[in-house]
Amino acid sequence: MNQDYQLRARFTFWLSVSKDQNIDNFSDQLKQIGSFGTAREFWSYYSYMVKPEKLPLGAQFFLFQEQIQPVWEDPQNMNGGRLILRVKRGFENRVWEELILHYLSDDNPHLQGVCGIIAHSKKNFILISIWIKDQNKYPKLLEELTKWITNCLGLQNKKEFEYIAHPQQQQQGETQ
Repeated sequence: MNQDYQLRARFTFWLSVSKDQNIDNFSDQLKQIGSFGTAREFWSYYSYMVKPEKLPLGAQFFLFQEQIQPVWEDPQNMNGGRLILRVKRGFENRVWEELILHYLSDDNPHLQGVCGIIAHSKKNFILISIWIKDQNKYPKLLEELTKWITNCLGLQNKKEFEYIAHPQQQQQGETQ
């Protein structure tokens, strides 16, 4: 079997390793790892990437739709926000991999409202953020994504999630 599985869209991996949160332009520290649209292309990147448990403190992995940059100022991210899940150390690799594999391959129509997924290394946990588009255009998105994540990860408690809107001042042209 030599066929390659087409993903539902094209995606890009990004990386940020800076611990400096007080920088002038967040996008300057972003490094694009590569873009892909098939399962084979995905694995050609993912197989060589460090897993979340090995990320240096403060480092972030980003998996976003190809035409969307992982910054608040990107037009696709404006008026959106992020659904956050704090993952205890020891579970971060499984949670990250389950979410991104489902995100890449599921045909759930609500995933069209997702810009991307981030793994951010903190001291005692990994912060997984699912960035969503303008909720005004996707009214039931938050509720449906919570169900989707709960099903993907086999979670029992939806209270493990927190939603944070992107800061308004960031959406008016200031830097992240």
